[in-house]
Amino acid sequence: MTRERLLGLALVLAYPATVAAALWPSTWAFAATALVAYAADAMASREDESLTERLAQVNAGVTVRFLLRDLALLLLLARQGHAGRTGFVVLALGLLGLHGLRGAYSALTLYVIRRRRLPAVTRGMDLAELRIPDAPHPVLTTRHARTMLHLDVPVLAGALFGVGAGLGGLAVAYALGLAAAGLMVRHALRNRHLADEDRIFDVVNRRLAELRPEVALYFSGSPDSAYQANMWLSTMDDLDHRAVIILRERAMVPLLGRTRTPVLCVPKAMDMVRLDLSTLRTALYPANVGKNLHLLRMSGIRSAFINHGDSDKPASFNPFARAYDEVWVAGPAGRERYLTMRTGVRNEDIVEVGRPQLAPIDGSGVTPDPMFTVLYAPTWEGWSDDLAHSSVATMGPAIVAALLDHAPQIRLLYKPHPLTGTRDPQATERHHEIVAMIERANAPRPGGGDTERLKALTRRLEAQAGDETAGDEAQISRDTAGAGSSGDRRETEEAWTEAYWQAGGPQRHRVVTGPHPHVYDCFNHADLLVTDISSVAGDFIVTGKPYAVTNVKGLDTEEFRRLFPTAAMAAYLIGPDCAGLADLVAQAQSGGPDPMAGPRQELRDHLLGPDELDASKRFGAAVSALGAKSLIHEERPQA
Repeated sequence: MTRERLLGLALVLAYPATVAAALWPSTWAFAATALVAYAADAMASREDESLTERLAQVNAGVTVRFLLRDLALLLLLARQGHAGRTGFVVLALGLLGLHGLRGAYSALTLYVIRRRRLPAVTRGMDLAELRIPDAPHPVLTTRHARTMLHLDVPVLAGALFGVGAGLGGLAVAYALGLAAAGLMVRHALRNRHLADEDRIFDVVNRRLAELRPEVALYFSGSPDSAYQANMWLSTMDDLDHRAVIILRERAMVPLLGRTRTPVLCVPKAMDMVRLDLSTLRTALYPANVGKNLHLLRMSGIRSAFINHGDSDKPASFNPFARAYDEVWVAGPAGRERYLTMRTGVRNEDIVEVGRPQLAPIDGSGVTPDPMFTVLYAPTWEGWSDDLAHSSVATMGPAIVAALLDHAPQIRLLYKPHPLTGTRDPQATERHHEIVAMIERANAPRPGGGDTERLKALTRRLEAQAGDETAGDEAQISRDTAGAGSSGDRRETEEAWTEAYWQAGGPQRHRVVTGPHPHVYDCFNHADLLVTDISSVAGDFIVTGKPYAVTNVKGLDTEEFRRLFPTAAMAAYLIGPDCAGLADLVAQAQSGGPDPMAGPRQELRDHLLGPDELDASKRFGAAVSALGAKSLIHEERPQA
């Protein structure tokens, strides 16, 4: 039986058992069943991660159970002969009053949370004028606020020894409850001025007027898609133009990586028009989502779709791209893709800018590790079944088994796409199966490397991240007036990455999830890549090292290369049966002939443009040119 089912069973049975013990009546049976109920409720509160947003609803449901236990306590005392006494009546009224105190506390908590839920969340903007107070301590506002429901604990504990002791516990409960409510009243008074949304936008617009942004990176998406914005942060930081990052989801703000560029998150569409974006000339869009329209409809701002990768998947030739003034691609291959797929995007609206974010990838073809390393980096399952781009659900375990058969001669890195399993449960199951296979393969191997140093650096990173994100979103907006992370944080991240690759020894296989280490860092430590139809292949080609692409549907080789030239034209292909994978690994490991070396160089030029063209300069020039078109449009006389 799962932990969740056991917890649910305890919650279902504990309260009827408490009532039965009261009817018995048995003081100690009542105490035992009440203790089980308290424990189950405490565990349930830890499971509920969204209590802050649903405090009223959750407390309403839990209050029913606590009210049932209070009634059971009164039933126990009545069965013990205390019903006719004055103390019993006072105790009963006192318990009823505790529920009123809890309700008042919940109302105050929700008031404070809503006041501090600013209509605009920022990083790197000075909001001192708003006089944002410190956030209430988390114990008062998060899921721990449910502890207010446990005010009856001293009452129940005392009542087990008689009504008099119960009244003493009642006094303790009221003292604690009134003290907590008093703190929340103080926070409510300190935060009431934050209800003035007009003033908040006045301050934000004054900061925008000082910043005078010319270009914006505009992004909307789910938390799982944060990587799509993060891959462009360093490029935005390096621009010679004043820039701002505009987000549309609150959950995205803490997921955004380190950046020197100011960040502004405006969740509501109606609030977008309240922003003073009069200096903005260019907006860059990494993803095609409906909320893009909220900025696209604003006149005077030229738009460019820059995408979050360059591959043969539909995202790289979506007809929606016609909505933008320009479509920016890495090289000639991207241009051809839009033109040949009849997307309606005109040739003159396509601009080749290279891939400036690929700068961290080592193009020497040499890895720093003594152990031959294979990186398996599959994509996710996509939005429809007919795409069959991901190998995780169908070929993943077989690929990993074939690679692990070479151990200990090779090391395996497994880095799945962040969205793996979000649509197909089978992909999730196969992913867990792959992780288990790798863990079993690692189990008998002796440890190596400085794992204690990695643990210490992980704790330091977490502490530094905690310092940067202390408090709620209002406090973070207040405290991140200086854009970007500190030098100490950057140094710690670099030291953590170095320690990560050293920890566990060079033979240890790794499952790499989350943002760190970055997939580009995995490229630098890999001698061979196995991937799917995705931009990973197009990015890896910068390394000059060999790679293989999965042919999930087992299509004819020539047909597969024709359909997916970006991924497959210079790749070794792996069919559904994984035949040839072992030979490919052996060939690459031995340093023998590499028939695809020449095609890879040709494809690299086709995908990214000639090596002599600096992608950062090309990108910056494209920003300048598009912004100039916006100015020309403004100066053109209106009919």
